[in-house]
Amino acid sequence: MKKRLRKKMNKDWEWYAVKVLYACIISEERSQETMDIASPRDHKTFEETLFLIEAPSEEQAYAFCKKEVIKQEVDYLNVYGQKVEWKFIETIDCFNLFNRQLQTGTELYSRFLYVPDTISTEEVI
Repeated sequence: MKKRLRKKMNKDWEWYAVKVLYACIISEERSQETMDIASPRDHKTFEETLFLIEAPSEEQAYAFCKKEVIKQEVDYLNVYGQKVEWKFIETIDCFNLFNRQLQTGTELYSRFLYVPDTISTEEVI
C-alpha cells in the first residue's frame, strides 16, 4: 500500500536542475619549504555543481537539494598537511526541466548571458 501511495504522490512530481556553489577553504598557509610555483595562493577556489532533484514544487526542490548538499560537504588533509574544507555557500538557481522522461541528450541547464557589445566571445568563454 505504501508503494502505491508513493507512486501516486510522485506522479505529479517534476524534475528540477538545482545549481549550488561550494567554496574551498584551506585552514592555514603552507610553510616556505612546501611552496611551489604551480599552486599560488592568490586566488580562491569555488565549485558550481548541478543536482538533479525530483520534487513536487520548485520550493521543495530547493529544500531537498539543500539537505543533500550539506551532507556532501567534505574536509581532508592535503599533501601539505593543511585542512581543506569544501563548504556549501548558496543555492544559485533552480528550474523545472519540463521533461518527464530523462534520457541521453536531455537538457539539464541553460542560461542567457547578457554582456556588453565590447566583450568578445573569447572573454565570455
